[in-house]
Amino acid sequence: MFHFVVLCGGTGSRLWPKSREKLPKQFLTITNDCTMLQNTLLRIINVIQKLEIGEDNTTFTIICNKEHVHLVELQVQELSIKAPIHIIGEPKGRDSAPAICIAALYNNLNDCTFVLPCDHVFNDDAFVLACQKSIPYLKNSIVTFGIKPTRVECGYGYIQTTETNNTIKFIEKPNYVLAQQFIEEGTYFWNVGIFAFQNKNIVKCFDIFAPDILESCVQTIDDIKKTNNGIMNAVNTIILPDSFLNCRSISMDYAIMEPLCKDTDLFVDKMTIVMDKDSGWNDIGSFAALYDEMSKLTDTDNNVIKGDVVTFETKDCYIESNSSLIATVDVQNLIIVETDDALLVCNKHSAQNVKKIVDELKKKKRDETLFHRTVYRPWGYYKNIEGNDTNGFKVKRISVYPGKRLSLQSHNHRSEHWVIVKGTGKVVLGTEEIILYKNEHIYIPTKMLHRMENIGTELLEFTETQIGEYLGEDDIIRYEDDFGRL
Repeated sequence: MFHFVVLCGGTGSRLWPKSREKLPKQFLTITNDCTMLQNTLLRIINVIQKLEIGEDNTTFTIICNKEHVHLVELQVQELSIKAPIHIIGEPKGRDSAPAICIAALYNNLNDCTFVLPCDHVFNDDAFVLACQKSIPYLKNSIVTFGIKPTRVECGYGYIQTTETNNTIKFIEKPNYVLAQQFIEEGTYFWNVGIFAFQNKNIVKCFDIFAPDILESCVQTIDDIKKTNNGIMNAVNTIILPDSFLNCRSISMDYAIMEPLCKDTDLFVDKMTIVMDKDSGWNDIGSFAALYDEMSKLTDTDNNVIKGDVVTFETKDCYIESNSSLIATVDVQNLIIVETDDALLVCNKHSAQNVKKIVDELKKKKRDETLFHRTVYRPWGYYKNIEGNDTNGFKVKRISVYPGKRLSLQSHNHRSEHWVIVKGTGKVVLGTEEIILYKNEHIYIPTKMLHRMENIGTELLEFTETQIGEYLGEDDIIRYEDDFGRL
């Protein structure tokens, strides 16, 4: 049995304002019409088909923050994958080492596992070939994947190998002089964060090099069995209990791979499967990296243009508009990204520093780091049309999926007016149940118990006008909820 584990954490802050904490880059359509998560799953399906592994001999495990579980479920269902799918929601991210330990314990110890991030781009055929090369080593080695460098790069980690590609050392982001030396020596490769192993071997590594993480993960698995908190939908979803929080936060490289490379006796091989410079690998970690990936779409002045954009004497820029016209005159080497609530302008060579803007916005407690104007929930989504938390009113457009309902709730500081614009809804108002159709409305007083449910077969849409002295999302008292948010 082969297990493919997809690490789906992170916030993608260097891709702000496209990427937000509640809807990070892995769930966005960045390079094509599929999201980065969906592209990764399709890449795995390609491996399964090309290597003739068989979907009946395969499982998918996707590990994400528990707040993103509903996004994963929705995007997985859009692909109609036949192999079993498990979604593991972490109460809080603990980096890659605890996630990989949980995945190994969750599946059969004699089975083999591939672990890969969900936000990288590959030439799929090159990736298939690399997976094929790794299979003979899985039972007697911890396999890593490396990319032959194409340039001096200080933003990536490196793997040092022998001439036969046995892994010697992991090196975190080096300075320019050291990175240049690595390329000249020819036995250093970019570390792409992909691992492959037999589960019992990686558990053995945790037992030797990170026993505290193994102990916490074993306890977490035991607690899952005791509480049986899996939520059976179209996929098998598990929300990890709080015992997982006892794991220290550490990467796989630091916790396992670095000490493993120093141990010459544990495994005969510690192989690095090298993908050559034609692998098309890109980790899409910044807008500069996205520009490189999308360079095949550049215009005659080497601009990547997305959306409603008009340029004059503009060169070597990445310009993306999502809701407004962008016009540029006599500029060069810029990143310009517009969403319906924010605008980013920066030098392309400083794209890594976008994270510093996000850090500053967090200090100021700006919601733009958390949400887009459209916010996704397990039952559907809503968009803030006008107003804010403190100006006395707010208008939202709310969409509810068929068969879904909001929590049964009340508010201490606001009243609400709902108007149905599409579909059919059932409203709980106090002790009453009221059916509302298009162009009908209802008033919800402050502190009144209420709930909206879509009882139709199409998307239910309604406007919500909130009036009150405070309109924050934390003014919600939940009494019942289908998604465990009490």
